[in-house]
Amino acid sequence: MLLNRFRHPIAPHHQMVLREVPLLAGLSNHELDTLNNVLHQRSYVQDEIIYDPQEEGQAIYFILAGKVRVTLDGQILGTLEAGQFFGERALLENMRRHTQVRAIENCVLAVLFRDDFLHLLHTHPQIADTISQHCSLRRSQFPELEQNTIQQPPVLSENHGPGPVAWAGIITTTCLLLLIFKKILWLVVPFLLALILYYLLAPLEKKMVAAGTGRGIAAVALSGAFLMVTVIGLLLVYPLVVASAASWQAGIAHYSAGGAVLAEQLVEGIQEKFSFLQTSHFGDNISQQITDVSEHFSDKYLGKILSGLATWLPSLLLTPIITFFMLKDGANFRKMLGAAVPNAFFEKTLYLIHAVDQTARLYFVGLMKMTVIDTILTTLGLWALGISSPLMLGLTVAILCWIPYLGPLLGFAIVALVASTDMPGNISVIYSLAGLFILIRMLDDFFFLPAIVGRSLRIHPLLTIMMFLVGEAIAGVAGLMLVIPILGVVRILGETLEIILKDTRLQARHRYSEKLRWRAATRDMDR
Repeated sequence: MLLNRFRHPIAPHHQMVLREVPLLAGLSNHELDTLNNVLHQRSYVQDEIIYDPQEEGQAIYFILAGKVRVTLDGQILGTLEAGQFFGERALLENMRRHTQVRAIENCVLAVLFRDDFLHLLHTHPQIADTISQHCSLRRSQFPELEQNTIQQPPVLSENHGPGPVAWAGIITTTCLLLLIFKKILWLVVPFLLALILYYLLAPLEKKMVAAGTGRGIAAVALSGAFLMVTVIGLLLVYPLVVASAASWQAGIAHYSAGGAVLAEQLVEGIQEKFSFLQTSHFGDNISQQITDVSEHFSDKYLGKILSGLATWLPSLLLTPIITFFMLKDGANFRKMLGAAVPNAFFEKTLYLIHAVDQTARLYFVGLMKMTVIDTILTTLGLWALGISSPLMLGLTVAILCWIPYLGPLLGFAIVALVASTDMPGNISVIYSLAGLFILIRMLDDFFFLPAIVGRSLRIHPLLTIMMFLVGEAIAGVAGLMLVIPILGVVRILGETLEIILKDTRLQARHRYSEKLRWRAATRDMDR
């Protein structure tokens, strides 16, 4: 008997419960486990409203226990019980709800968010066919639903964004968060790197889970592989860095000497055009200062750079650990947030969680697109001007451009040093480089950046530029890099909160639900 028990293990409780839903009965155990990670379990008391007409549909509901009643304009259309589902039509047709659903006894429902539901239909055509047949049957049984649907506009037609008061709160909250993040930058930086790594690895994890790998195993494999590649890379690069330290020092001195000559030529040219600068000692000893910096770089600056890297190393080691838990427990974290919200606001919360995740994802995808565009444009421009190693310099400049304003200046200085050393005395090349960088920055700041990043976050281009300046004033370079993603996330929070505060029906439903729960909890206390 004991052997048979080991050979035929009892299925987990959530699998047995989900198999009671006919629509999901054909899924494998692994598919049910995967689905369970994105399902939210909700409890409703008798007479509690699940959703109203004209609400935006964000989820489909599966009845695990209890019964619900579906009505339209006070007319009862039917009663649904355990094993059945509802709410799918608003998701499939992108329309508002057209019926009211109310619990007629205590119910337990499993709720699946819109995007997870549409992904389920895409990966399981048999479920899509069943739901399509189910919708057709309901249309034939209740033709009044079709007439009611025709009169409704699409969901997206009434989205006007936050109002002036909400925007004031959003911008104020963004500034306060920048002040806080400036104080805990040692934790923000590894978390930000982990978030970027998470969005890079999440598609791979999704494919591994779809192929049958457990989510925990996939998270361990991906984060472990990244950590292993990083460690191997450091072990391989470190000896090369040590062996090439002398040649790098000589290279720095070589290019700095070229930069010193360039600086002298530029100062002389400026003094010739503006004679009053000659008497003001403008640019005196500038070449000597550059030479001193290059000759004493290792003595004065290299130690500080290495000590700074050593200071940041412990916090940067948190990156793969944070990434692992994001991959492994991201779904559980979303379910925990959803469970903390009352039923009346639950669908809005599902949308909020998804929108925040999508906002961060789109921002970093936009940032990667900007890096590719800047690399291509800079490489082509440097190649056309005859600068050596255009691809490597172009990639370096593109990565430095992650730091708005300051990064492009540093990139230009590096390229100017290379150009002045490879082409000594050719001032026209430096002017051409300046024109190239100005053109690329204008395209980035006034076209690519607002169009790709700003549009991804639904932020006006003018506000995007203004918030860059605010972020730099509050938190320096860190503020420049963090202000836009923070603003995008806070915007979603503020917009959703404004909708909830202005929706008196949702607030009335919440108070009514609390009364029902209090009445049920105190029912036998008068005896």
